[in-house]
Amino acid sequence: MTSSRQPFSSPSLLAVIGTAALVLSSTANAANTNTNRSLQGQPYDYTSEHVVARASAISKDFQSIGGFLAQQNGADRQNARAMYQLGAYCQSFATLQLNTVLTEAIIQGATVTGTSESGATISGILHSDAFPGDATIEVMYLIPSDGITKICSVSGNPTPQYDQCFVTTGEITLPDGSTLGYTGYDLDNDTANGLSMQSMSSSISGAATQGYPRIGTFAAYYGTNKYADQFIQAAFDKVDTSLLTGNAEFSKFTQFGTNKFIEVATLTMSSWMHIIIKMQDAVEVCKSLPDGGKKVSEVPIWDNAVATYRGMGGAAGGTMGQLYHLANQYCAKFGTCQDGPGGTQGMAKANEKAYIHFNSGKQDLLDGKCDLAEAALDQAAVAMLIPLVQGLLYHAYELDLFKEQREVVQGEAAAFLHSVLPLVHSCSQGNAVMIYNQIKVGNGKMASFEAIKSSIEGQYECLGITCEDIGGVRDLSDPTTYQNRGFPCGAFNPGDTPSVGGGGDVIPDPAPIPVPAAPILVPTAPSPGQQPTPWPTQDEVPTSTPTDPPSSVYQLIEYDDATEDGVTYALAIGLPLLSVLAVAFVVFRTYMKKKDSGKEFDSGETDGASPDDETQDDLKVENLQGEML
Repeated sequence: MTSSRQPFSSPSLLAVIGTAALVLSSTANAANTNTNRSLQGQPYDYTSEHVVARASAISKDFQSIGGFLAQQNGADRQNARAMYQLGAYCQSFATLQLNTVLTEAIIQGATVTGTSESGATISGILHSDAFPGDATIEVMYLIPSDGITKICSVSGNPTPQYDQCFVTTGEITLPDGSTLGYTGYDLDNDTANGLSMQSMSSSISGAATQGYPRIGTFAAYYGTNKYADQFIQAAFDKVDTSLLTGNAEFSKFTQFGTNKFIEVATLTMSSWMHIIIKMQDAVEVCKSLPDGGKKVSEVPIWDNAVATYRGMGGAAGGTMGQLYHLANQYCAKFGTCQDGPGGTQGMAKANEKAYIHFNSGKQDLLDGKCDLAEAALDQAAVAMLIPLVQGLLYHAYELDLFKEQREVVQGEAAAFLHSVLPLVHSCSQGNAVMIYNQIKVGNGKMASFEAIKSSIEGQYECLGITCEDIGGVRDLSDPTTYQNRGFPCGAFNPGDTPSVGGGGDVIPDPAPIPVPAAPILVPTAPSPGQQPTPWPTQDEVPTSTPTDPPSSVYQLIEYDDATEDGVTYALAIGLPLLSVLAVAFVVFRTYMKKKDSGKEFDSGETDGASPDDETQDDLKVENLQGEML
């Protein structure tokens, strides 16, 4: 049974900051604290078991949505959408109507216990602060020791799990041993989720775009701070998006393409930005604390962001985790893992880099060094970008050179495209338009891997990544070599064989045509006394006019003001060359005809024209030029 209750709204940054000091110094979770804990062997210390449980729950929601979409039928597609919007396992909480109002405050995170219908003890923590006079409390269920599948899961779950829910009328025991009576708990309507994939996709506030430049880049490009949710909702509806720039025409896809887009985009668009937002929130909390009081004993917001990145595939009942798993998946394809032949096995080097900055950022926050923590966030974001670029390149290779052009491949490619497009656009508008037109929804079958590869490689320095970070498309039958034309930038694979034809034009990678990048208008926080900067209008945000580019790498041109000069230059070289080829063709054909008729070339006879009459040959040249043009 699906609940009609809306998912819990995330607290504002001001609310987060307002309660941060209390949360950070609270001992409510002391029993669950271990200063030497890591998540599935990763070199990161989590301060609470709640963080580990949260990672497991996020992974379970993600896997469940993907599982429903994979069934490729309407009923399961609706199940996936309900779980996307409402959540099912992550931060499941009960709203309990108390018999009497509170007389004392109870802090968020305080551990409480209750009972189930069968009499089993159910553990939870206070989901939000409760104050004197409150008649309700929100208690988040903790994942039991026997696994995520045993938690009370109702809201967006098509097969609700009631066994581990609180009894409808009973008592809650507080940390000090006192009890609170409650009544009328409706399991279907009073159980919701504090986090869903949709809340990840649409949690970017207008204030956040002013304070967080990384978010502002995406919001300015797409024209909305809820871009990820708009993409995913449009894909569910199979309708075109109506964003400022970079739209997707999902009406050209069936459920096969849209389902794959949704599955991947919830990870590469929603989860990716959610992690960065949470880390930035942790930095803002640090900045809000008074000088001399910035050192803290816990950084739960930062911990939760890292846990979201890591995921808990095994504990969640499957092998798929979150972005951590994605990085490991693509490092095997690009030879950027730590171990194995050709670097195709083990943990991704991108994950190693990310964890270095996760750890340094956490230590900086514990020490009250807010600026250093923000710098660590910047570097972690760069490491998190690596698998997104690899995903874009790999699926472009599939579409072009493997000729694997099914909708599921196109949908996956489109999800990676829209995950990196605003960042590429901030470096070079022309190259962003080139990549967009090559692989946007509906154009996947015409994609040129070489054109996409060349266009994005030219932006690596601007994006903060390197050729070594990305690697090349490995030949998995011999991981020490690369696929044909899949070599890393700055290198050439001796195994590549030249050929002529669509998608088979082999030349050393051309340097991307430089295009002056106009600045992106990102809203900034106003100085004291100033009016806030208005949101950019359509006219204020510089864009390029999307024009479908040719699929051949030989015709790589940019789509900015420089286009006319580029075309003029191409014609200035191309037309004389065509003329020379045409004349040579006519002369060769005349010679062959004379030879076949047994006559010498200088016998004075031609095909019905006098030896001195060049009119026919001139006409043939003109006609041939017209056909070739």
